[in-house]
Amino acid sequence: MAKVYDVDPNAIRRTQQWLASQQQSDGSWKPDTQFINEGATNRYNSDALRIAAYLAWSLENTGYQGPAVVKARQYIEQHMDGAIDSYTLAVLANFAVDSGDRGDRAFANRAFSLLLDAARTENEQTSWTAQETGVYGGGMSASVETTGLAVQALLKSGENSSVATKALAYIASKKDANGTWGTTQATIMALHALLLSTEKGAADVRGTLELSLNGKPVQKLELTPENNDLLHQFVFKAADLRERNAISIRFDGKGALAYQVVGSYFLPWDAKPASEPLSIDVVYDRAQPIQDDIATATATVRNNLPKTANMVMVDLGIPPGFDLLSEDLQDYQEKSASLKSGRLQKFSLTATQAILYFDSFAPGDTVRLSFLLRAKYPIRAHTFPSRAYEYYEPEVNAIARPVELEVRKK
Repeated sequence: MAKVYDVDPNAIRRTQQWLASQQQSDGSWKPDTQFINEGATNRYNSDALRIAAYLAWSLENTGYQGPAVVKARQYIEQHMDGAIDSYTLAVLANFAVDSGDRGDRAFANRAFSLLLDAARTENEQTSWTAQETGVYGGGMSASVETTGLAVQALLKSGENSSVATKALAYIASKKDANGTWGTTQATIMALHALLLSTEKGAADVRGTLELSLNGKPVQKLELTPENNDLLHQFVFKAADLRERNAISIRFDGKGALAYQVVGSYFLPWDAKPASEPLSIDVVYDRAQPIQDDIATATATVRNNLPKTANMVMVDLGIPPGFDLLSEDLQDYQEKSASLKSGRLQKFSLTATQAILYFDSFAPGDTVRLSFLLRAKYPIRAHTFPSRAYEYYEPEVNAIARPVELEVRKK
């Protein structure tokens, strides 16, 4: 944080000293199983090697000069030849390259050798993945987060540039239509990797960019030092969506460009897949309430996965012209506090939705939650979307079919 905001250096020094004081005699740190685990620190309270690598990297990266880093490296060297997941290997590689002045070259070589052995290359793209990252990330989110960590280590080392280039191509290919990578941590790690790559010499882009649709030039853009770090968007309005379309991007000049082609589309509700990982349905006890009436909605959320769905978010769309009365949500939150599955940790309200934060859903578990809506004024409209998804693996999701409601005049 001190790189972008004023931070008392004594606070950093005290934190370093406290972390070092918790180190055990063998160079590791004892896993802390007593803290409140909300998912953001998952695996950091059980995996001793990952804890040691992460804390040693943190101390090294913040300028700590004490013996704790060397002791941690000795512990890591003794335990790094076992079965290690790719996420921990990426942390190890970053620690190895950042502590290069203190450590020996053999340690860094072993760390990078293990990291490269765990890489997967397909179609000129290289990636790493983990069953679960330090923040509950899974699926594509885990792969982007882990690959972002690995790329940072490779770029800082200055070696294996061809692997780093293919990994950057993988990261770029996974960016979604919103310009992000699904989850917060995956996006942060992807941006760290991309920004570091520009610092290493790819930022000076100059030349002419030409876009063509079906062989016909559509638009040109001159890239200069004044605009080469901006996001430029182009919309192909002339594309006939009933036919196949070929988009061509040609660049003449200096440097390398990252680009993305995005298409969006809608499907009929009847075309939804029959077997979704999660399912959500919202029904209303009346479709035509009178102004000032109180209507009851019931949301049913089910985990169809054979495993636990962690950190499940449920966005309940508030119909236009209605106020959501939060008493039922508050009541369910209090009653579910002792549950191991379907526990509502908190919720928040906006003008268009109620955002619910669930701890987890056990395999096959179903939660039914009723809430009250007050009709404010006459209106006929479809409800806003309601959605359920895993926060750290958002591709595990489901959307409820909208319902048309009509509030009749009092």
